[in-house]
Amino acid sequence: MSAVPAPPGTVRASADAKPGRPGARWFTPWAGVTLAAALAATVFDAILLQYRRAYFTGGFLATDYVTSLAEAFLFLAGSLITDAAVIGVVVWIAVWVCGRLGVPRYLTLALAFVCAIAPVLLVDFIEYQLLTYLGDAFDLRLLFDLAGRDPGELIAVSSSHVAQVIWLVVGAGIVAALVSWIALRRFATRGAITIAPPPWRSLLIPLALCLAGTIAMTSLRASSDVMDNGLRRKPTGGFLGPLVQAATDVDRDGYGALARPADPDLFDANVRPYALDEPGNGIDEDGVGGDLPSTAAPYREAQGGSATWAFKSDVVLVVLESFRADARGAHIEGKPVTPVLDALAGQGIAPTLAYSHNGYTVQSRRHIFSGSVADIRGRDTLIDDFKKQGYEVAYFSGQDESFGGAAQGIGFDRADVAYDARQDRDRRYSNFSTAGSLAVPYGVVQERIAAFLEKRDRNRPLFLYVNFHDTHFPYHHRTIQPLVSAIVLDQSEIAPDRTADLRAMYMNTAANVDRAIGGVLSDVRQALGHDPGVIVMSDHGESLFDEGFLGHGYTLNDAQTRIPLVVANLPLTLEEPFAQADLRDAIDAALKSADAQGKPPVVSTNVSRRVFQYLGLIERPAQIAWTGSTNSIAYDFREGTVRVGHEAWRRPEDLDAAQRSDFISLIQTWERMMLARRAASSTR
Repeated sequence: MSAVPAPPGTVRASADAKPGRPGARWFTPWAGVTLAAALAATVFDAILLQYRRAYFTGGFLATDYVTSLAEAFLFLAGSLITDAAVIGVVVWIAVWVCGRLGVPRYLTLALAFVCAIAPVLLVDFIEYQLLTYLGDAFDLRLLFDLAGRDPGELIAVSSSHVAQVIWLVVGAGIVAALVSWIALRRFATRGAITIAPPPWRSLLIPLALCLAGTIAMTSLRASSDVMDNGLRRKPTGGFLGPLVQAATDVDRDGYGALARPADPDLFDANVRPYALDEPGNGIDEDGVGGDLPSTAAPYREAQGGSATWAFKSDVVLVVLESFRADARGAHIEGKPVTPVLDALAGQGIAPTLAYSHNGYTVQSRRHIFSGSVADIRGRDTLIDDFKKQGYEVAYFSGQDESFGGAAQGIGFDRADVAYDARQDRDRRYSNFSTAGSLAVPYGVVQERIAAFLEKRDRNRPLFLYVNFHDTHFPYHHRTIQPLVSAIVLDQSEIAPDRTADLRAMYMNTAANVDRAIGGVLSDVRQALGHDPGVIVMSDHGESLFDEGFLGHGYTLNDAQTRIPLVVANLPLTLEEPFAQADLRDAIDAALKSADAQGKPPVVSTNVSRRVFQYLGLIERPAQIAWTGSTNSIAYDFREGTVRVGHEAWRRPEDLDAAQRSDFISLIQTWERMMLARRAASSTR
């Protein structure tokens, strides 16, 4: 008897279908593709972990890496089941869709494999590109906090680093879709063997695998810092981790089993990362360093004076954006980068150990003007200090001073003359006009200052604030002149292998800014008829692939937090290492002295003095640190590790007695700051 032909459109059973075994038609190809894709993902991730972090061999400053064959095998096994947990569901969906469409068996297997492995490779590729530019400390949550938790601002801030990656991803997606469409059109012949779509109830099998893999991953990560360091950096681990965290956040404090920082107590909402540590109650609320002792002295800061200034010198304060400390005094091809600043330093002082408290503009600007690290001195700032003394306060900024909001404001709108980039939006050189990105060239700021000086009231002493933004990424724009170098890199060309060219371009922009400072001071001198007191500093430094980083605000290294400082014609007494928050009280102390006129500035060194620094938001920092002339120590809340000097990161329990004492003192200083902030906010 001849076979009865199947009705048109009916899907033919797969060759491996076996009567009496429901699901056999789809299970074997599903299992095979899942295993193959999981193996490929595990191998690829392992290669990247070794390449980027020396995960299997260890290396300079590497932490939590594999130290034995057994540990390597355990990681690879955990990696494989973690990948299979996610990939299994993706493959099932691909097989079901292809079965419904009648796609031939061999194309179904190929498409399912591509659908399973492509997201993993894509995430790995994007992460690799971001880490190439921003360094291994890149933290999306940290960047989101620093961008004011505004998605639009986050896109503007990060777009320059990820634009090329996005275009590559879009292009790859279009090519993949086109190839798939051509393959289906060309090879999907009628009557070809297909895989019947699995019934919906069979989805329980990949879901069970997903649950098992998630449990295994969670157990491994919770049991070992080495396993956690590797598995959480995998794309599939990064996908499952937040799900586990949400599911295990039983006390709803925002921190679950795999949270970073880790939740000290999953069942008590009062004990969590960054919680206020109430002194002497026997509970370590934030889970770091033990309970804050009841004998701990309250954190205090200088409150400044209200006495009338006897010496009312005209003062020009210049704050530069992303200006490296080593730019002052540098030479490119034998040409001086900062002849104006070098001349000012010759007239006054230029401490070599000056630091920002934070590697981001909004926080640094607040510290400079408020004179406070913990922000406990109220709303008055340097602007109010000068106004109370009868000064005309003129504020000129090449960026948008509204960024950061009222909480981080410094009294811009209280200045007698207030100018920022918003008033010349159409002359900006920045690609975006969001508050965190808007910037105008130094020439525009100079024009505005010159126009002000021609018309100002000369019967009042002058406090002039000047901000130049030009040394911010991408370190060049159309009005920059080739003063010390003619090298110009497009944004797409800024990469680690072009570090020397990048440095030359950056230094050339710094030379342009230095010349602009000279132009402004010349205009001020002409308007006043004498030399003003001058203070030049920057908001923070800038990494030009130093230690693998590009930019600022990602880590507390020397390149990102050490700043230039020059003082001339003003009798400031500064102590080295100098901190930005010291400036306000140093100005007050200098100008209230009746015999200050004619005194030169003074700098002294205190080897025991250290500057408190933090990464991110001070109430929720990624890192805190003390930086000094002879010793420094940092703590990373996310990893729970400590770094003494330039040594490798270690667990607190691995410190010696002296280091442990220093670590506890750092933690307790931050905890006392947070208590002082609460007290200050309750009185406002």
